[in-house]
Amino acid sequence: MKTLRMTMVLMAIVALILAACAPATPQVVKETVEVEKQVVVTQEVVKEVPAQRAVVRLSGWAASPEETALLQSLLLDFTAENPDIVVKYEPITGDFWATLKTSIAAGTEPDIYYMDIFQFPAFVQDDVMLPLDDLMATTGTKKEEFIPSLIDAFSANGKVYGIPKDFNTLGLFYNKDLFAQAGLAEPTDDWTWDDLKTAAEKLSNPANNIYGLGVPADAGRFPIFVFQNGGSIMTPDFQDTLLDSPEAIEAGKFYTSFRAEKIGAIPADVGEGWQGTVFGKGQFAMVYEGGWLIPYLKQQFPNINYGVVVPPAGPKGEGNLIFTVAYVISKNSKNPEAAWRVINYLTSEAAQRKVMESGFALPTRLSLQESDYLKTNPASAAIFRGALQGARPFMWGLVGSDVNDQMTKALERVYLENQSVEESFKQAAEAIRQKLAELK
Repeated sequence: MKTLRMTMVLMAIVALILAACAPATPQVVKETVEVEKQVVVTQEVVKEVPAQRAVVRLSGWAASPEETALLQSLLLDFTAENPDIVVKYEPITGDFWATLKTSIAAGTEPDIYYMDIFQFPAFVQDDVMLPLDDLMATTGTKKEEFIPSLIDAFSANGKVYGIPKDFNTLGLFYNKDLFAQAGLAEPTDDWTWDDLKTAAEKLSNPANNIYGLGVPADAGRFPIFVFQNGGSIMTPDFQDTLLDSPEAIEAGKFYTSFRAEKIGAIPADVGEGWQGTVFGKGQFAMVYEGGWLIPYLKQQFPNINYGVVVPPAGPKGEGNLIFTVAYVISKNSKNPEAAWRVINYLTSEAAQRKVMESGFALPTRLSLQESDYLKTNPASAAIFRGALQGARPFMWGLVGSDVNDQMTKALERVYLENQSVEESFKQAAEAIRQKLAELK
């Protein structure tokens, strides 16, 4: 008998084996053995073949070293629970949107990237994001689990394109010591425009550079007054502006009246560029700001005694702005299922709780509104409540930047050039309509 010769033929070839390979996965391979001269027997045997790991690239901006470290910590936790997926975090420094759009044009964009609500309409129009509805169904993730105003902000044409990762709204920050000195009861969530005006009058002392309310020429503050007066900045389809509507003009008159009556001021009136700093110094008794003011005051003005409530209601009810960012998946992603697993983990209740308790951001899941953290942090709780009370996305369609620019200029003309609100807002509306016409 001749010596048996065995020739092994491996039918499954591993394309890529990463250094940190996942546990081996049993696979069936075929082994051919030549017996004698004419007899060939093929048999199946089980061998251990290392599994290929899906690679997911994630890009965002680095807001702070602490926040970046928190995200990386969450990604490490994800990898420990999902060893079949490798997440490469690739933060973009410099101009995030220019860099991202360049990579999309070149077909080199990451699988997952941050999406600011202000940029969302342009990305929807360019059709570069993957709808998430089918992927959400695979994990039983429902829209109803998130704050409605947030998840709806990243929905278009009946589809969900982004899962909000965190958010901010505006709250009325007030100086408790100044209220006490004026003998005034502190604001509550039930305040109205009348309460705001009355308090501003009693809190102001222009001779000492103290004003009741900060009323900057800021497109990120003024719109809530329009909402509270029953108006809007743009039509629902974003094809026209309503900045020159009666509701917007009346809101503009109320907003600018504080400075005209010397019971409110803009930061420049007291030599500053941002009203958050003015508030910290005790020169503005009340300001409309977001949750970003909380850590700033803790670091820069640790001794200030302040509180926060939701913005006072106007003649037509409540109104607020939502500033939010979502995770989205590129339409060209080669690993959309793996990318979705990453997003679903980062926006899970457990991960969102960690983010909330870090103090960097507010959670987008409704289930956390009764959390112990919010119960013991009333300022953050007020910002959270704002998303549930008449809040609308800080977004004005494809000409959003122009809308913001024109709103700011309109308020500046009223303040600095003594132009009437009607004339100034009409001028702004005409400029916005010209930009809209250029899109057609």
